[in-house]
Amino acid sequence: MVQVDLFGRVPEVLVDVHEVSNRKKETSITIFLKMLDKRGIYYQINKLPVADIILPGGIGVERKTVRDFCHSLFGDRSGRLRLKEQIEALVENFEKPILLLEGGLAVRLDPTTKSIFIPINRRQISERLWNVVEEQIRIHPNQYEGALRYIESLGVQVIKSYDAYHGASILMALYLEAKGLSKSKKRETKSIVRAKPKLKTIRDKQLFFLAGLPGINISRAQKLLEFYGTPYNAILKINRWDIDVEGIGEKTVEEVKKVLFTQWEKSEKESGKDE
Repeated sequence: MVQVDLFGRVPEVLVDVHEVSNRKKETSITIFLKMLDKRGIYYQINKLPVADIILPGGIGVERKTVRDFCHSLFGDRSGRLRLKEQIEALVENFEKPILLLEGGLAVRLDPTTKSIFIPINRRQISERLWNVVEEQIRIHPNQYEGALRYIESLGVQVIKSYDAYHGASILMALYLEAKGLSKSKKRETKSIVRAKPKLKTIRDKQLFFLAGLPGINISRAQKLLEFYGTPYNAILKINRWDIDVEGIGEKTVEEVKKVLFTQWEKSEKESGKDE
């Protein structure tokens, strides 16, 4: 449950308690929290049912190290594919679901050994030479990259960081953008309103129409159109979206129904004008 502090402030960031259980271990999230402390930004640590960290603007972030990500692809001892469940829950509950792959930019893909390698220690031995100790993870590079592409196809943005410090800076950038504090005015505007682009083709107009519904991004809109053919057919078959289209769940369907089938009511200002 979200609680206000002694000054009546509502937390701007929510963090899952499991992400900070070991404060001595530096991760993207623990370093990010130190950045928030320095700025005096109020956050709260709770047991979150979905996501590792929740940012303003409907952003839900699941953080995975490369090692954890690879291990989670094969499920746990009971055969449960927890990563798949986490990704589906992200898509279902957040407007902007993100997978932060900590260390993803430092991965070395080696198809000759059918493995990927992650650095665990670096030491500079001269001006231009470094000695790097790597850990081998026996997963084929094609399988690794294919899993990331599949996650993106579900509507999740995959962001790779070089290390934990780089990941923390990415989280801060996402936070500032969501709060409208980004230095880039174009990105700031995009995070606040759904600006209407120049729609030159029927295809663009169809995508924009469906992507305006709650929980439906461009990726999902495209999947709906690919399955049903037209926006009209998609609306007629809304009761089957969670059955026919991968990545769309019951909660999203219910939110869309509310928008489509709730009777329009005039605002108080509009009612006053009529009188």
